[in-house]
Amino acid sequence: MHTKRSAHPFGPVLCLLALLLFPLTTHAQPSKGKSREIAGVVVDADARPVANATVTVGDGGPSATTGADGSFKLTGVATTNLAIQITADGFTATQMPVLGATTALQLQVVMVKPAPPPPPPPVETRMVGGVVSDAAHAPIAGATVRVHGTEIQVLTGADGSFTLPGVVLGEVTLDIEAPSQPAASVAVPADRAAVVVMVGAPLPPPPTTRAIHGKVTETSGEPLAGAQVQIVGLAGAVVFTEADGAFVFENVPSGPIALDVTAAEHESHLTQVAADKDNIAIPLGLSAGEQIVIEGRAPSITKQNITGGGSVIDGKDLTRVSAATLDDAMVGKLAGANLQANSGAPGGGAQLRLRGISTINGQSSPLYIIDGVVISNISVAGGANAVTLAAGGGNPSNQDNPVNRVADLNPNDIESVEVLKGSSAAALYGSKAANGVVLITTKRGRQGENHASVTQRFGFSQASKRYGTRHWNSVDEVKTAFCGQSDTPDMCNANPYVQAFMSANGKTFDHEAEITRTPFLMETLANITGGTENGNYYGSVLLTDQPAIMKGTFYQKQTGRLAVGYKFGDRLKLGLTANVLHSDSDRGLTNNDNAGVSEYFVLSATPNFVDLRPKNGVYPTNLFVNANPIQTVDLLQNREELTRLISGVTSTIDAYSSADNQHHVKLLGNLGIDTFNQKDRVLSPAGLTFEGDDRLLGTVVDGTTTNTNFNLGTSAVWNYTPQKGGLRSALTGGLTFESVNLHSVYVISRNLTAGEPKVDTATSIRTVENLLQTKEVGGYLQEELALLNDQLSLLGGLLAERSSLNGDSEKYYLYPKLGAAYSLIKPAKAGEPRTFEAFESLRVRLAYGETGNRPNYGYKFTPLNAVNSIGGNASLVVGGNAGDPGIQPERQREVEGGFDVATKDQRVVAEVTGYQRNITNMLLQRALATTTGFATQFTNGGSMRNRGIEAAVAVRPVPQFDWVSRSTLTLNRSQVNDLPAGIAPFNVGVGFGAGLGAYRIEPGKSVTQIVATVDKNGTLAPAGDGEPSFRVGWSNVVNVGDFTFSTLLDWQHGSSVINLTTLAYDSNGNAPDQAAAMKRLAALQMGDPRGYIEDASFVKVREVSVAYNLPKRLASQLGPLKSFQVQLSGRNLLTLSGYTGLDPEVSNFGNQPIGRNYDVTPYPPSRTYWLSVTAGI
Repeated sequence: MHTKRSAHPFGPVLCLLALLLFPLTTHAQPSKGKSREIAGVVVDADARPVANATVTVGDGGPSATTGADGSFKLTGVATTNLAIQITADGFTATQMPVLGATTALQLQVVMVKPAPPPPPPPVETRMVGGVVSDAAHAPIAGATVRVHGTEIQVLTGADGSFTLPGVVLGEVTLDIEAPSQPAASVAVPADRAAVVVMVGAPLPPPPTTRAIHGKVTETSGEPLAGAQVQIVGLAGAVVFTEADGAFVFENVPSGPIALDVTAAEHESHLTQVAADKDNIAIPLGLSAGEQIVIEGRAPSITKQNITGGGSVIDGKDLTRVSAATLDDAMVGKLAGANLQANSGAPGGGAQLRLRGISTINGQSSPLYIIDGVVISNISVAGGANAVTLAAGGGNPSNQDNPVNRVADLNPNDIESVEVLKGSSAAALYGSKAANGVVLITTKRGRQGENHASVTQRFGFSQASKRYGTRHWNSVDEVKTAFCGQSDTPDMCNANPYVQAFMSANGKTFDHEAEITRTPFLMETLANITGGTENGNYYGSVLLTDQPAIMKGTFYQKQTGRLAVGYKFGDRLKLGLTANVLHSDSDRGLTNNDNAGVSEYFVLSATPNFVDLRPKNGVYPTNLFVNANPIQTVDLLQNREELTRLISGVTSTIDAYSSADNQHHVKLLGNLGIDTFNQKDRVLSPAGLTFEGDDRLLGTVVDGTTTNTNFNLGTSAVWNYTPQKGGLRSALTGGLTFESVNLHSVYVISRNLTAGEPKVDTATSIRTVENLLQTKEVGGYLQEELALLNDQLSLLGGLLAERSSLNGDSEKYYLYPKLGAAYSLIKPAKAGEPRTFEAFESLRVRLAYGETGNRPNYGYKFTPLNAVNSIGGNASLVVGGNAGDPGIQPERQREVEGGFDVATKDQRVVAEVTGYQRNITNMLLQRALATTTGFATQFTNGGSMRNRGIEAAVAVRPVPQFDWVSRSTLTLNRSQVNDLPAGIAPFNVGVGFGAGLGAYRIEPGKSVTQIVATVDKNGTLAPAGDGEPSFRVGWSNVVNVGDFTFSTLLDWQHGSSVINLTTLAYDSNGNAPDQAAAMKRLAALQMGDPRGYIEDASFVKVREVSVAYNLPKRLASQLGPLKSFQVQLSGRNLLTLSGYTGLDPEVSNFGNQPIGRNYDVTPYPPSRTYWLSVTAGI
């Protein structure tokens, strides 16, 4: 019977935190060493002694006070380089550097007095005069005339006249108070010097507009340049703060208004400005990480009343530690997300799942949109299957360990990542949004000074875990393992393994170390930004060179990006972005293998007493398998080169604004293109020891893939804000067009003539070609109402969409959304306290939405395969899968509800969401009667559901300094509700069958359940589940003075992995733990593979960084620098897990709807360390 030990769930995390903090406490201990004496005299510029001056050694050293003769003496001074500070009343403080020495030192310090401040410039004023009379035009004597907002006032004379000296040159308002008369006010323009005031008569209307001045600062008081300040509900009323944080609005309506203030890497802030207030200061706190702000395809009126739960990762949180890909940068930072790497191979390869499994056979990737451009995230196989034969036929396969193309993006260019996780938020993206939508906003220029920065990073990486191998203790142990039972003693002694063991003479060889290394890494970043009132620009470049831990593998990337925005007049704004990306990589030969060539598969069959090192340039042949892994990493190439362009154009036209400022209409347009060319080349030279296995020496695969995504959209937004207040409305309507064109051609050549590495020199040449084209057209409408002074928000929207992937490509499918959000904090009435005064925000929300999942390309067609089938002549043959001309998209219906809370001082900010997603009309494969001439057909039917909870909590636990601690929770449970008639419960096609563990679709069970046989009769039983029980991310950012410390922990509890790497080591007799291996193999021989289905729980230290920012006053002394930072950081530094494989994050089959968590000799994981220096001008 198996037993479990209980432990506090945060025990590993707390222990790990203690280990991380221990070096800091030890580092803080004082050191002891030699000391010296420093003496001297302090004088003024006339060489007269300065008494009572304070002389102090920096960093807490000794201090002294000068005597009447200006002399001082310091004892016990450190012998290192240091600085001495001298201060005295009436003198400018002085700092003097002193070089390290052990001898005494005599100094003379000259202090100077500060220059007197210049006299203030004279203020230009004018004189204003006039007459005060009553309604009968009779002069009023003794009336008080005052300049509003000042102390300038006079009394009228007997004739009612007055004269006011010292009045400012601009427009002023005069307040008049007369005995037995009502008070009156009158505006005096700048160009008038006299005015007649009639008291008791109707006065001219007060001014309808005003000017508002303000300043945006950090919480520390430092000015914040480039912050966006917008008057809520007033179209076009947007300004950016200057270098000193100042901003101004002219001609603002005279009533109360609200200002929405946002800035990069800072919390947004909504400030109410009363009607009688014309100057305001606004402090912004630093962002706490993931925010609760989502806008999506149609803009919302108020960010505070978004009805669906969403997540935002700020750009600064993406790049606290260098990440080669966006997936690496996002992991552990999103609630409701399960983001896992497929392997440790360089260049990426990861899968993002939002709110569980959404399909069985449909598309599994979220929709990615960058600055309005719909981009591709496909994974294109490189062709290594022609060498490994992991999948039948040798064609490019998902077991080739391909990269998903979001990995091409430069995380350093990203301002924020917004994630729409549910149908209620993503409904307006239709059938492409079944797996969520990721909206990426890149950095743009800001109005203000030009800025530039350069970052240089140096680092290294190392394998974070090694598998190890069996230790052979004696020749008898070798004979037992490798000699047959019928072998004679002479035959056994002649066995090559026995001979190898004897030749080694007790020496062992670390084959894992011989194919890995600790490479040096380098990365260079640079950007420049700036802007004026009418235009802005942002440009950046990235150069990264990252050799990987397996010899011969690497990842290199170069990117350049330009973003330009310009305002033509008062109505038209245009924006242009262009991003050019280029990368080269070699990912080695790993993953599943049926040819005995994959690196770790070969290692599993190679005892440590076999010497595979080359001698005189000749690589010895392996004993059990023909491949020599040392030779393979040295000579085999699995290269990929990618060139990509992502470009978009956006336009905004302020088409109409009513005279009463109640109606505003904007026209929006966007055009985007994402095109890439991927060149794959696999070269297995004829000289490799395994190349003779198929009698065809040498293999070359030359693959070319081109892909173009194009999207075009246009929309109109009508905002209505009645003057009486209490209501605001936003109506949005738009049209969209999107297309995808994918073309892949592979040339697979074998038996190279004279070993020439070219496809046209082979005697066996085969080509594989794939062509995919899709088109989608849609139209959407959304209405949002903000009621009760924005306390209640109601939302409704509808998308109509058709796609060429559907059986009926002319049919429009409808995807609706509804939502409501209500703030429990009511606006305070005059003289009454505000409800829930301790909270800045407290709201509840409920939302409903529908999306779909399009059929995969080809589901509606019956394929025709080109083969040489008739007398060796090319012909077309009908495939075994029948197309369904009536195939439809899957349908998702989701309801979610939750609450958001923030305390008044934002010490605690939390979001909690619960959801249920129902998927019907699923894409399933059914068997057909043999009389049809087909074997299978994809059809619609059946249903499944997801239920889950997600939460994000951020706290600032210590008021004395800036510490933000943040955690996220992801919990999801899925279930198959039913299957259509004619489709019985089935094992998912991805995998190796229930004899080794398989995913099974069965009504009433988890969608990701893993079943396995438990006896020789093939009896099935549950053996695990691929989905985690929950995931928790925990990040901490601490700012202490000029230092910033940050950590990120990622905790996964539950999930099962089918560990076939361990099976390979066990079955080859090479497992490090032979007793455990024998136990697992004995069970497997009885038909029970559950010993190879392991718990994949882990706690990972994803990120650790320490950064020092040179104070601005010191940075400014280093030439033109405005900032200077030095940082030490690391990624994936530690993994705590009971999993016996290399990494519990693994997927032999790449990105799959269902079928992850197969561990078959993958690329090993690594940890990286960086030293970074950033300079800004």
